[in-house]
Amino acid sequence: MTRIPLACYFILLLAPFAQPELTVAGDQPSDFTQPDFPAMGVPINNRVQADRPVHADLSRFADEAWILPVRSSHLSPGKIASRALNMPGLPPFFLVGDDPQSLTWLRQRAAELQELGAAGLAVEVADTEALARIRAAAPGITILPVNGNDIATRLQIERYPVLITATSLGQ
Repeated sequence: MTRIPLACYFILLLAPFAQPELTVAGDQPSDFTQPDFPAMGVPINNRVQADRPVHADLSRFADEAWILPVRSSHLSPGKIASRALNMPGLPPFFLVGDDPQSLTWLRQRAAELQELGAAGLAVEVADTEALARIRAAAPGITILPVNGNDIATRLQIERYPVLITATSLGQ
């Protein structure tokens, strides 16, 4: 089975935050492009408020069944000690699995995670039903299946669920 490099998932997770300006050779879009935008569902002059986190539902763009199951041999469910991080510019994200501890953690922290604009990485997922249970525990939050071994090694963690921000790592 072909695995997608972790960097590809981070690019997908960070894509909603890169919002380049559309350059138009005039004040208004030309008449021949105007009718196309509503048909494609592209909002015109609809800017996202800067103080509101952006959440993209990347799961609707591709069938993820081919990537499952996802197993992260360096990670397992359990408690972790919180610690400070110094990673300026890192967008918040979290690691979870399809275990009961992760699902409970997600339900309890869903509002906070949404407020932070955190994206989720499901590092232990058996099948599409398990991925659906994880996503149902935190509706409206992007959660993608990813092998978490590289992240575990780089951040020196062995347990999940965990929330990682630019300044801290903890449950």
